[in-house]
Amino acid sequence: MEYKVELKTVTQPAEVRLEDDPVRKGLSYDFRMSNGRRIFTIPEKAVVCIANTNKLPTTMDELQRFSDPTSDKFSIFYTVWSYERGYGRLILNYVLPLLNTDRYVTLSPKTDMAVRFHTRNGAKMISDNEESYNFEYYK
Repeated sequence: MEYKVELKTVTQPAEVRLEDDPVRKGLSYDFRMSNGRRIFTIPEKAVVCIANTNKLPTTMDELQRFSDPTSDKFSIFYTVWSYERGYGRLILNYVLPLLNTDRYVTLSPKTDMAVRFHTRNGAKMISDNEESYNFEYYK
């Protein structure tokens, strides 16, 4: 399958439909864009939200507390969604080379779908917490 890809860094709320986020519906645009957190999109195809942190978070509260725009320890993928099959994986593959951190880890919901998605995309589960799974990706 051939994909049309134009990866963009989101800078305005109108560039992304946050209400479509199946994982973190309640998070505001301001939360997603503050304290080192960023949003990337392949317009109309996929979205990923990422936070730089100085520690590995296992909850959204820890994600907020550990977020650090100057940290090069962790890039945390805390939500990803796509509008077409294959674009969730594709956006991760396009974003990874842009990040300058030591480790690339998810803060995933405890669902079978999250396990299937991340393991199919080559990530390894590194932690099974009360509120989340952490999967690690390697460049």
